[in-house]
Amino acid sequence: MELDAYLFFATVVEAGSFMGAARKLGIDRSNVSRRIRKLERDAQAQLLRRTTRRMSLTDIGEAFYAQCTVIRAEVERAAELLDTLGSVVRGPLHVSCPPAVGRLYLTALFAEFCTRYPEVTLSVTFKGGMVDLMESNIDVALRVTNEPGEHCVARALGPIEWRLCASPGYLAARGRPQTPEDLTSHTCLGVRHRVALELAHAQTGQLHRTALQSHIESADYGFLGEMAAAGHGIALLPSYVAAEGRQRGTLVTVLDDYRLTGSPGATLYAITLPTRYTPPPLRAFVEFLKNRFDAGLPWETRTSAG
Repeated sequence: MELDAYLFFATVVEAGSFMGAARKLGIDRSNVSRRIRKLERDAQAQLLRRTTRRMSLTDIGEAFYAQCTVIRAEVERAAELLDTLGSVVRGPLHVSCPPAVGRLYLTALFAEFCTRYPEVTLSVTFKGGMVDLMESNIDVALRVTNEPGEHCVARALGPIEWRLCASPGYLAARGRPQTPEDLTSHTCLGVRHRVALELAHAQTGQLHRTALQSHIESADYGFLGEMAAAGHGIALLPSYVAAEGRQRGTLVTVLDDYRLTGSPGATLYAITLPTRYTPPPLRAFVEFLKNRFDAGLPWETRTSAG
């Protein structure tokens, strides 16, 4: 016998009549009568005595109704438990984020989140590049990209700008480039040995295409920022790395009248898998980050405060 049959019988008994039960359930009276007959056939016993005017329980019906109310109470308790568990922010949360932005700015936000939600078990992987969320058992990946992917849910947290940076000491020794073409005579740092840059003048819009050879290569922009700050050349850096060096006075920007076109990544996204049910820790974490970034980019806020 299906669970719905127990709940249905309790409703009919408490309504006092088939007509009352029909109104309460939003179905026809004939439907109520048909379902009661089926229930009695399945039970192989008469559960209700009924006439055109009144309805009463048989002894078997009385015992069955008592059990129906017990089952209904358990169902209601189970529903309340699910509502409670679904609203409590508790459980594991696996996050992946790029090393540079993670260690420089997101660590403080992670700490604040853990203080606010102490029953969340946070696991953070510092890793750049795109990641297979399902294969890596990652709930949310924070990524700087232009294309977060078609088969995922991507929430934009904030824009990323790119700046050419060098140390004051390097520029004092080698001179400050005045045009993008001047970069070819400088020592450059980048993610690949040979990088083609396209820069547009902020006022005229004139495009300049320059091919650069990297003296030092790395996919870790935090490392490139440190090498540039140590005087090893000019590096193209995301705003969150450039801001840290500028605040400390170890980096300055060059070619400020030019803007990079076709950047490696224009937006920081929180990327999750599409699902009907979002676990409370994940929902709370994404909402927490969104609120913090809406209030101001962490690297801009810290630079302004400094």
